[in-house]
Amino acid sequence: MSVRNPLAKSLIALAVGALSGCASVPPDVAKRAPDIKVYETGQLPIYRYDVVRRIWVDSWRTAFGAPTYPTRDDAVAALQTEAAVAGADGLINVICLDQARGRWFARAEPAILCYGNAIRLKPGEG
Repeated sequence: MSVRNPLAKSLIALAVGALSGCASVPPDVAKRAPDIKVYETGQLPIYRYDVVRRIWVDSWRTAFGAPTYPTRDDAVAALQTEAAVAGADGLINVICLDQARGRWFARAEPAILCYGNAIRLKPGEG
């Protein structure tokens, strides 16, 4: 398939460039990601932290799809990486769902989606 329209070529090049730029994670963030603590619901009082970002929920991209992973551990690791990118100290209200067992479609392999709130602990609360 060849694209002859110059506008279409430009849009495709822009999309590829944007997607390739989003795929990289700085090395310091990648090192910090496993240290992002996942707190259980109710483990921290609400006054001890600020929500930095609602991961996989607050983006317009989720209207078209959210990332899924083969295991819960992989999905939580991706959440930890996103939290580290946002400058968070931890995650709270983490929910994981198996998207492969849909009502209309069923896939043999699991497709785990986890979402949650990236938080920053208030000073003196760590």
